[in-house]
Amino acid sequence: MTTVHFAHANGFPAGSYQTLFTALPSDWTILAKPQFGHNQAFPVSNNWTHQGDELLAYVTEKVGDTPVYLVGHSFGAVLSYISACGDPERVKGVIMLDPPLIYGPTRFLLQGAKILGLMDKITPAKLAKLRRTHWCDDDDIVGYFASKKLFKEMDKRCIKDYVASGTAVKGTQRKLTFSRHVEADIFRHLPHNLRQYRGKLSCPGHIIVGAQSDVTRKKEVKLFARHNHLQVSQIEGGHMFVLEQPEAVAAMITATINRWEETIY
Repeated sequence: MTTVHFAHANGFPAGSYQTLFTALPSDWTILAKPQFGHNQAFPVSNNWTHQGDELLAYVTEKVGDTPVYLVGHSFGAVLSYISACGDPERVKGVIMLDPPLIYGPTRFLLQGAKILGLMDKITPAKLAKLRRTHWCDDDDIVGYFASKKLFKEMDKRCIKDYVASGTAVKGTQRKLTFSRHVEADIFRHLPHNLRQYRGKLSCPGHIIVGAQSDVTRKKEVKLFARHNHLQVSQIEGGHMFVLEQPEAVAAMITATINRWEETIY
């Protein structure tokens, strides 16, 4: 039995990826923690270390010591890598979908920005902390998000999944199901310390980047992949390609894991 945990991008609860999950093999067990950073036992921490612990605790709660593959998008991609390095005995492989990697010399600039309190100026935290949190129940919420730049290329099914999982009706209003303050705090703590995990990843890994992504940097990806012995592939689309082409991404995930199962395990 193949068990996979999928870690969501920041601000996109796991249910946003339901269309992708449906396209994965029906005999796989798919785990997906609904939201990260909202459990008081694992408050958002610098370099997302608590969130790595949060992921592993969730997997253990659901399947005990069963070996798992970790797949993640953006924030969830880096989180999956951190978790795999933290518990190499139980992770069979890692697939990172357009991870925001700060790995070269820019890591010192990022560390300095944290010290100086500038993260709201250089990350999406500045937008997250001001994002709209409620609407009238009869508003066209799908249309509202579809008009936004981040969502403009997304599959409409995925936008509907996002609305279904990221908002809920309370009285006469529809409100976000997650805290915008937690979302902003996660952005503020983007890891600058990924170099410390070099040599700790003992399972196979695959990075898939969007050809038009404005998040991944080729030099950072190349260096990170070389240091961690990871395969790198590219797919058409921007940073949100996972929700733009859910079936194509599901096919790449399936092919990668099936190959590992046949050649390694």
